[in-house]
Amino acid sequence: MFFLGSIVLVVFISQLQSCKHDPANISNLPTVCFDTQIQTIFSSSCAMSGCHSGGSGSRDAGGFNASSYASIMKSVKPGNPWGSKVYTIVSSPNNPNMMPPKGHQPLTLEQRTLIEVWILQGAKETKCNTGTTTGTTQGVSQIDTICFAQDILPIVRSSCATTAVSGVGCHDGSNGEAKKFSDYNSLLSYVNKSNPLNSKIYRVLTGSGEDRMPPYPYSALTSQQITSFQKWLTQGALNSDCSAIKGCDTTGTISFTSKVWPIIQNNCLGCHGSSNPNGSVSLTNYTQVKSYADNLRNSIPIIDGAIRQLTGFKPMPQSGKLSECQIRTVELWIQQGKLNN
Repeated sequence: MFFLGSIVLVVFISQLQSCKHDPANISNLPTVCFDTQIQTIFSSSCAMSGCHSGGSGSRDAGGFNASSYASIMKSVKPGNPWGSKVYTIVSSPNNPNMMPPKGHQPLTLEQRTLIEVWILQGAKETKCNTGTTTGTTQGVSQIDTICFAQDILPIVRSSCATTAVSGVGCHDGSNGEAKKFSDYNSLLSYVNKSNPLNSKIYRVLTGSGEDRMPPYPYSALTSQQITSFQKWLTQGALNSDCSAIKGCDTTGTISFTSKVWPIIQNNCLGCHGSSNPNGSVSLTNYTQVKSYADNLRNSIPIIDGAIRQLTGFKPMPQSGKLSECQIRTVELWIQQGKLNN
């Protein structure tokens, strides 16, 4: 077994190439070892007797043999995880051919991320139990790349490009006096790339009193949202979209804290997080979110009908629509009992 200890390995590592950030960050990560880490994962999860072991009686479905480096490399494109069948088949929950197959424990986030980093590092046959390499995961840390489409635009649309409580639009384009914030180009004029933290958008988001945006009675951005803006600005304020490689992980039990709440926080709190929320609908905590999952309209949970933008429900968010992955995440959380986990 490989040892992770207190290492934080996160799927954000996969955003490095898609978001066009300097891939040199990969070279700063300790080497992922093939023999003690990658081969171990495949041996325990894929090359069981009768599966992809290459031995007598092995099915080796799809021609995949997980018993050796040479056979695994037939399904790997070094440097390109999402172009590698061996990675996509363990990281795509909606794939009917996902491995390990239904009825078996799927790979953990840490295991999938180790495979991803190994491929990004060139998918080499590193051997760390012989003393010939220095491969280890100790010191691997979170690479917190922020992507505009997934991390910034939802906050802007929810907290800035909204229809105010009074019915007068804020930065949604309906108010001629207010700058429209609905896409990257409309926001860029308020970004100072040479001095990122002196950007007007950052100053108003971190301001106070009458200088703060969103204005009263709307709630200020959370510290986590401010941090995301700060990182996005200092990383170059790129028009980055990581949807193609970020993937959609809806396997296992859906956590409210780590899965559902970030969706609500970034897409809903701009309108439904203040002391005077739009439509008198407040979504500032688990209890409030759960109440709109408990309450039904036409046998459909209200929050589900709203984010699905079904007929008979007020479509949410007001600007745009959640991704299918985000919608399914909320729906699965509801189906699993709306746990406060």
